Amino acid sequence: MSHLTRRDLLKSAATLGAAAALAPALPGPAGAQTTQKRELIVAQGGDLARLDPHFSTSSNDIRWSFNLFDNLTSRHPDGKLHPGLATEWKLTAPTTWTFKLRSGVKYHNGDPFTSADAKFSIERTYDPNVKTMVATALATIDKIDAPDATTLVVHTKKPDPLLPARLAFYGGQIVPKKYVESVGNDAFNAKPVGTGPVKFVSWTKDDKLVVEAHDGYWGGKPDFDRLVMRPIPETAPRIAALLKGEVDIITQLPADQGERVAGTPTTRVAGALYAGLYVMAVNSKRPPLDNPLVKQALSFAIDREAIVKELWRGRGIVPNGPIAKGDNHYDAGLGPLPYNPSKARDLLKAAGYKNEEIIIETTVAYLSNDKQMSEAIQGMWKDAGINAKVEVIEYSVRAQKNREKSFKGVFWSDPTSTLGDPDGMMWRLLGPGGPQDYWRHPRWDELGNAARFSVDEKFRAQAYKEMTTIFLEHFPWLPVIQPYEDYGLQKYVEFQPNPNQQFEIRRFNFKFKRA
Repeated sequence: MSHLTRRDLLKSAATLGAAAALAPALPGPAGAQTTQKRELIVAQGGDLARLDPHFSTSSNDIRWSFNLFDNLTSRHPDGKLHPGLATEWKLTAPTTWTFKLRSGVKYHNGDPFTSADAKFSIERTYDPNVKTMVATALATIDKIDAPDATTLVVHTKKPDPLLPARLAFYGGQIVPKKYVESVGNDAFNAKPVGTGPVKFVSWTKDDKLVVEAHDGYWGGKPDFDRLVMRPIPETAPRIAALLKGEVDIITQLPADQGERVAGTPTTRVAGALYAGLYVMAVNSKRPPLDNPLVKQALSFAIDREAIVKELWRGRGIVPNGPIAKGDNHYDAGLGPLPYNPSKARDLLKAAGYKNEEIIIETTVAYLSNDKQMSEAIQGMWKDAGINAKVEVIEYSVRAQKNREKSFKGVFWSDPTSTLGDPDGMMWRLLGPGGPQDYWRHPRWDELGNAARFSVDEKFRAQAYKEMTTIFLEHFPWLPVIQPYEDYGLQKYVEFQPNPNQQFEIRRFNFKFKRA
């Protein structure tokens, strides 16, 4: 396939999914800048899978679990760590953090929040009998004490300066001990209770999630009475719903539609460079993906610059490894991951590749452009002599495969840098027992564990540099893009996207402009 033909394929993929969205829109009244609305309607690219915050790290779920529940600490869109259910924290010994908890906080069912809930919640994340999806997030913890209702003392196995930041993200959401123990995990997932700014009302699969404002929220009632989330997987109807004024916010706005949304009198675009990467995660246990040379070939055969330019209209950057730009220990001296189909063919020959089929499992709009990128990469791989097949799966199937670690080949993932540090992304996900533990390397494991507990940043930098070298030999992920994540909004909505995918609708970050 010629280079021109491949570019045409990219352009075709970029426009195919959004073709209907190019039809004339029916925007609301021109210049409508204010509203009297008390109901916030949000459309996202896929349905929920789980609402129990310790059993999902998927973006379509965490947008809501981080609002149903609070953490002890909170990472705001400004990138800084702020108080949450903990009002202050300090290191009281080399391996001991003491947290002062907020008093007077009530769960949605009226029960009081105490240190017993915080202790229970954190211990639940790494309890092997519970089998959560966040078991590695807080694995630095040795034991937890709750000496009184408003004090939590966390002892780590070794010095862990990142602990307050860890508690702000996956695994750090606080659940009610009494309620969870009385109803069990399944019933809790079906009818969750938290301390967050919204409380659960109902969830109808593939139709809508309904939550209401928590009037007694300690951070102030959010600027709406009711919130409805509608899953709209296809891009065209999701954008049409925004332009017609049927929804207030849409997630996963494709870059090729940004100008149209921004150019409509009633709508605007808000975005942030994602604090993470979009990668094709690899089941390295399945032949021929157990051969590092094959995975190197797959990487060389991806024209990432063309993907950024054609599918993302330049709204992203080409990664240079497993660490996101903006993170601690990002190595700016490494060049972007190269495109070299000739090198890919040589590596396939050296690997003894026998045209085995490699499955690309993709959803539609779990990630922006996931299906379009899959089809483009399939064409690039075919160009290099790789037999690839795209299989489209439902979001619920993806969630099940994620829990069971049963993907057939490569699959899209959006690893979030939860700490602004490699420990909170590649090590959290790819480390032993992590959600994407499809590959092990003794030296990589040794370095990741040592870096996690070191307070010597020079040592950590060197460790992550060597881990990157090992990563680029074995490719447990195929990094594709660090994108800008864009949202479409009505102009009467004031909202700032969080780079880490938290959909922050607390009073400090969301309000309707009212007449």
